[in-house]
Amino acid sequence: MDKARGGLKAMRTWRLSTLAAVLTVVMTGTVFSADTVKVFRYDGSLQCGMGQAVPLDEMAKELTAVNINVLSSEKRVVPGFIIALCGALTGIANVYEIAKDDLPRIPADRQGVKRFQPWIYDGPSIEVAKYDGSLQCEMGRPVSLDEMEKELRAADIAVQAKAKKTDGIQHPQMCGASTGMMNVYRIKTSDLEKARVLGFVLYIEGISVARDRRGSNVAMRP
Repeated sequence: MDKARGGLKAMRTWRLSTLAAVLTVVMTGTVFSADTVKVFRYDGSLQCGMGQAVPLDEMAKELTAVNINVLSSEKRVVPGFIIALCGALTGIANVYEIAKDDLPRIPADRQGVKRFQPWIYDGPSIEVAKYDGSLQCEMGRPVSLDEMEKELRAADIAVQAKAKKTDGIQHPQMCGASTGMMNVYRIKTSDLEKARVLGFVLYIEGISVARDRRGSNVAMRP
């Protein structure tokens, strides 16, 4: 009887220790993922076989060359409208998981545009923005958040939140130049393309839009 009780006690202890170990792994993984982000770049493949796709390992060398540790990588299709045309992008991208702290060190091109963008398409909502029209020396008429929101609602795009934010770009200090102020709206990720048709661009906290060719270029704030 004592041996049976001892065996049962040992089994319970083993189960508890195993459960604790599993919970530790899960919790560690959760904390780790909160400290990482995914970035991507189109892999170069074009429709009708006119482009050559860059392998994941080869493109990753641009990140490792500046001491950015690539934690994982995968091929993904960028959500959204892709025009069916020979020579146009296939929409396939190389996606890499890196530490958040490594974002400022992502390599840039000669114009200062970061060569990789944050991958924001896995979340249920995103932020889109449009300049509010305000100019330095009060030479422009700023469009209010409520007034611009009507454009989105007219296209059946529900607005979850809204705020005035800067684009993060250093504009020339001169009368008539842009103030950099934007109207920013949080919408469902699935409504991104409809918002783009209206002239809105992706807005990512800490990142400013340099130019938006179907969302292909953004620039990191210094």
